[in-house]
Amino acid sequence: MNWTPPPPPKLGAYTTPPTNQPQPLFIWKPKGYLGSSGLIAIFLLASLVMLMILARIFAMPGMLLTDWPLLSGLGQLGSLLNNGLTLTWVPVSDRDTVIYLLLLPTAALLISIVRLTLGLRVLGYRSVLIAVGFNEIGILPSLMVIFVVLGIVILMRPSIRRARLPLYARISMVLAITACILVSALFIGSWLRSEWIWSLAFFPVIILAMMAESVAEALERENLASAAWRLIWTITIALVLFMLMRNLTVLDVLLSFPELMLLQLLSIVLVSEYFDLRLFQGWQNTNLGEMISSVLYKTPDQIHRKPRVAVIRNRSLSGTIGRLGPIAPEAQVNSVQHLVDALRDEGYIVKVVEGDRLLLRELRSFLPPHPHSDIPGGVALNLSTGIQGYGRHIHVPAMLEMAGIAYTGSDPSVHARLEDRFTLFSLLQQAGVPVPPFRLLQSADSPLTGMTFPVLLLPRSDANAVVPVKTADAIAKVVEKIKLDYGSEIVIQSRISGPEFRVAVFGNQKLECLPLLLIDATGQKRECPAPIDDALATQIRELAYLVYRVAGCRDYARIDLRLGDDGTLYAVAIHTQDIFARKGSLASMIKAAGLNWSGLLRHIIELAAARTGAELATKLAPAGQETPQVANPAAANTTNIVASAVRVR
Repeated sequence: MNWTPPPPPKLGAYTTPPTNQPQPLFIWKPKGYLGSSGLIAIFLLASLVMLMILARIFAMPGMLLTDWPLLSGLGQLGSLLNNGLTLTWVPVSDRDTVIYLLLLPTAALLISIVRLTLGLRVLGYRSVLIAVGFNEIGILPSLMVIFVVLGIVILMRPSIRRARLPLYARISMVLAITACILVSALFIGSWLRSEWIWSLAFFPVIILAMMAESVAEALERENLASAAWRLIWTITIALVLFMLMRNLTVLDVLLSFPELMLLQLLSIVLVSEYFDLRLFQGWQNTNLGEMISSVLYKTPDQIHRKPRVAVIRNRSLSGTIGRLGPIAPEAQVNSVQHLVDALRDEGYIVKVVEGDRLLLRELRSFLPPHPHSDIPGGVALNLSTGIQGYGRHIHVPAMLEMAGIAYTGSDPSVHARLEDRFTLFSLLQQAGVPVPPFRLLQSADSPLTGMTFPVLLLPRSDANAVVPVKTADAIAKVVEKIKLDYGSEIVIQSRISGPEFRVAVFGNQKLECLPLLLIDATGQKRECPAPIDDALATQIRELAYLVYRVAGCRDYARIDLRLGDDGTLYAVAIHTQDIFARKGSLASMIKAAGLNWSGLLRHIIELAAARTGAELATKLAPAGQETPQVANPAAANTTNIVASAVRVR
């Protein structure tokens, strides 16, 4: 029985895994982290707390039933507890401090429910501190000073960041700025004889500084809407805590039943285990109607949240813990702003992230997966070329694989193959793909039988560190330098002197390409589309597709071929992350096809989303709607990629 693979999803219509019936957004089920022993321990502790509470109640006047021995015993236990394990004796002057302590577990439980069960993002536990400020000077004065300080700190923070101050220095600056603002309230209040303005200075300065730094950081990492929603929910929780602080009944209960703290602690554990539902996760980026539908059902036609794309690059070489192995020759100097603008034009929420040691922390907050299905919450456009060490192009894809984050481009094993030119050429050669003569060079004195000059020397651990050598006399010096810099084996290959053809290939099950780009033998002249006959163009495309398949590439890659003097086409290189320069070869191919960056990047993102099942709900090209045709359908030597998959403005 012959098996036929299913057709790829229709690009432009892909949102979430298709279904004909509405599916519940969440399925209630425990995480299974506690285990039976943990559940038994929680049950016993909770039972003990409830028994203590019942004993206290039965010990209250008029509640003791002496005719029941069991209840009588509970009453006696309650009397002991009410006399010895209570805080009602605390003097009124000291009760505020005690109440703060007793309400901390309450606040922690409330924040856990809001964050885990409801899925609403807050500024950590800042709400507890804000509630203390409300209690100190009142709600309206507190809100006024909060927004004034936040506004000033947010306006000044870019200047502070440009000064490249370390974390502790930045926090110290924010703390000093906050103190200056509060002292200014003292002066203004005295000049205007306003007790209300004077009182603003007595809002706890540490609370303001910490909150201002948190809001500014959220604003920088995400966007204005996300930071605003975090602040709103944080202040809302603070208002609830403030009302609890002012409720005499609640205070009496907390002072009389201090064991409630333990019960709330156990409740936090149960919420984490059984009620981590994240009902409204992602609501901050939707409107009210979308929020309601996302709570009730999850279908492709009901959810239209803006898709998220993280652009990963290496602009800095400093994001490491220490130094180990070869350092990247230089950081990525090409700007990614044209890519960011293009993605935003397509409706994506975009964030640029450094591919360093903090990468996963940044992506965890920006691309959170669905809390139950673990479907990736967006796609990472991986442009990282690494910082240091062997196989640096592999580092970020390996991190993303481990963390379960959907990303564009090839997997780590393929990147390892592309990094090692000897392994790549050996694999291509076995598949019948012509490659230049190559071998491992053991030393500068090794025989070079079959090699013709000029040649290319490169470390086996980095296919991008190519050094051209014109004569045999120059080999010794180059070999010495490569061994000193990389400490790895050296690959030598002949340089094919003919013209070079660059082919931008896209796809997974079905492969397509952009117009071919020709670079003449001197490397000085570039033409796109390549002025060649159809037969040669077809031969180039077919060989590029074969190289793409044999190497194991996915989503996209640029295949470089050279035409030898004997008329043979040779595969000389494969490029992935480093092809997106604003004025590079790929840009020329896009222009020749009558396309733009927006449509091409959208195609790449959707290829990765379709391959990984990432949550990528878009408002682009609804199902059943044809995508626009190519602006320049007559462009030579191009397949139907632009007409079938890439939207053109």
